[in-house]
Amino acid sequence: MTLRRIQLALLLALVPLAAACGGVGVHDALSLDPVANAATKTSTAQSMRVAFDGSISGPWAGQQFGFTGSGAVDGASLTGEMHFRFNFPSPVSAQLDTEPSMDMIFESKHGFVAYMRSPMFAKFVPGSKPWLKMDLGKLAALKGFDLKGLQQLNQTDPTQNLRFLTAASDSRELGWDQVRGALTKHYALTIDLDRLAKGNAELGRALRQLRAFTGTKLPAEAWVDEQGLLRKLTLSWSLTKSPDGPIRMNLSEEFYGFGEAVHVHAPPASQVTDATKLLSRG
Repeated sequence: MTLRRIQLALLLALVPLAAACGGVGVHDALSLDPVANAATKTSTAQSMRVAFDGSISGPWAGQQFGFTGSGAVDGASLTGEMHFRFNFPSPVSAQLDTEPSMDMIFESKHGFVAYMRSPMFAKFVPGSKPWLKMDLGKLAALKGFDLKGLQQLNQTDPTQNLRFLTAASDSRELGWDQVRGALTKHYALTIDLDRLAKGNAELGRALRQLRAFTGTKLPAEAWVDEQGLLRKLTLSWSLTKSPDGPIRMNLSEEFYGFGEAVHVHAPPASQVTDATKLLSRG
């Protein structure tokens, strides 16, 4: 697993989580599906906290890359912060020879911008300032990917994954569970990307690009509490056309701390290196 592949793995880990976070207030439930309704209601929270873990596996001699972390989202300012800790195979850890962690601040009021700080970046961008800035909109444009339609997902709710869940279909009850002390009903479901884009041509065009990598339907599970709030979500999907071959990702998120104060500020410009063009190469 080379450093270039580590870069790819890092991006795969942070983009689904970070690009997921922004905005607040879904106003259009797409169905009477209980999970879709819970996602819509949860998206109206002015703030929330999230804990997550996941894994990525690909054509890297059977090696698997894992991560855990936590974060908070402020719906009023469309900002958030996250902390990641990574679990690399031993040969990769030896290459890095530093703490496998990352702090990230993001804002999505105008597009989507992420600021990242990690001791690992000395390997990727020698001589850079403490924070690296990545503008996902500009990066996507450099790669020929149109984010205009997908940005709608960030403009209307705290997490893109919650917006995806408003397209839940065929939710099936699996029983009752406890999530962080809350009694929840456990569901299995399917996220239908075609249904998510129904009646929205611009979003439909953007999702067609996403479907080329993930397929039309994504399996998921959700846990909904007695107040109708989403407390946990698990997703699995595959990227079939990555540069190195098929890559599979699993992600689990827990939502809590609804309404708690969250204060996030971008780092000062003097501490930031713009890495958008660097990440667009190769």
